Amino acid sequence: MQNNSSDDENQEYDEFPNEAYANLIGLVTKFKLSNAAGNAIILFFNKHSNNSKFPLPKNIKQGKLFINNMKSNLSYKKTKVLDYDNTEYFLYHMPLMSCIQNILEISDISQTFALEYEELYKTTKVY
Repeated sequence: MQNNSSDDENQEYDEFPNEAYANLIGLVTKFKLSNAAGNAIILFFNKHSNNSKFPLPKNIKQGKLFINNMKSNLSYKKTKVLDYDNTEYFLYHMPLMSCIQNILEISDISQTFALEYEELYKTTKVY
C-alpha cells in the first residue's frame, strides 16, 4: 500500500495485506509506539528483509490510515455524559450485544466456546 492518492483515504479494506503488516500495527498499538519509532522499525525491516517488495506500509501514518479504513461491523455510540464549564463531554462505547456478535463471528472462538461449555456441562452435577 504505497499509493498516495486521495481515493486511498476513502477505500475500505477487509484485511491486512500480509501477516508482517498486521504484526507491525499490533506492536505499534500494543506498546503505544510513536510514529518515529514505528517508522524506524519499518526502515529496519525493509532494509534487512529478503523481500523484493516491501510488505510494510511506507510509514506508520499510512498504516494507521489503513486501519481506520478497515471494514468493521463495530458500531460505536456517542453518549453525552457531562456539560461542564461550557464544554460537552462524551462517552464513546459499543453495545454489549455488538461485542458478543463480533466475537461469535470468529469460527475458531465459537467452536472453543461450545466445546468448553459441553465439557463443563458434562462434569457439573445438579442437585
